[in-house]
Amino acid sequence: MRKWAWALVGMAAGAFGALGGPAAGQNAPDGNDQAPIVVEGRRDRDTEIRELVDSLTPAPANGHVARFEHSACPAVLGLPPAQRAQVVARMRAVGEAARVPMGSATCRPNVVLLVTSNKRRLLEQLAQRFPQYLGETTGRRLTRLMESPEPTAMWHLDGLVDADGRELIATGGNVAVRRTTRAESHITDQVHHEFTGSVLVVEAHALTGLTTIQLADYAAMRTYTGADPARLPNRGLPTILTVVDAPMDSATPVTLTSWDLAFLESLYASDVNIRAPGQRGEIQAGMRRSLDRAADRRDRN
Repeated sequence: MRKWAWALVGMAAGAFGALGGPAAGQNAPDGNDQAPIVVEGRRDRDTEIRELVDSLTPAPANGHVARFEHSACPAVLGLPPAQRAQVVARMRAVGEAARVPMGSATCRPNVVLLVTSNKRRLLEQLAQRFPQYLGETTGRRLTRLMESPEPTAMWHLDGLVDADGRELIATGGNVAVRRTTRAESHITDQVHHEFTGSVLVVEAHALTGLTTIQLADYAAMRTYTGADPARLPNRGLPTILTVVDAPMDSATPVTLTSWDLAFLESLYASDVNIRAPGQRGEIQAGMRRSLDRAADRRDRN
């Protein structure tokens, strides 16, 4: 399945016009200089931290919060070349700042942002002509993505990793073999899922008024974490995740916020071998520490 993720870029590039991608001359977000991180004071901080963490993909109590553990390599389709390069560079910078394991400059893309004029048509064409692009997305979930009024759709490809961080590759008979000297534990698992690929589809009309930095930061937050703005109970949280579906002329972050960076850092610093409730607790605690350090730095300056 890992080959599918990077093959998407090479195979879709030639067919993208037929799949509903915007032409190079179509209006798209303008690139601006990077703006400073937005910092806001909040009330009831612990509740809001928990709400942001709750935007992660739901996992059962005996499951795990997945993330990229080996290599994230962003690519963009549907924007003019200069803007594609700006978005990719910014997504890389965000990943490196949050200690997401980023691939080399020549890596095979497995984090793909598709900008299209028609989300439904793109997904229909993918299902008909390139079903491998959808990974293990079920027909029912694909239908929900098509019918959703949201201007975005996202899915991930999953792989298996052992407790030592090694990928489990299927051998003869498509059975993944685990080899480890770790002892069994009641609080950690010997095998868990990781992200091996991520696809985010965004309709071009939703980008009106946004900069390439806002688009890149939004895409990075969603693809690297699996977070979904639709799961945010509080739309006033200080996060770039709300920038795409915010009403026109409303106040939105101009870049990744200090909360977003704390969220990303804490997710990628958490122990992937513990089960989801403990991992979410680690992410929340990490966010509190990160935000406290940022407040201390502001106080000293």
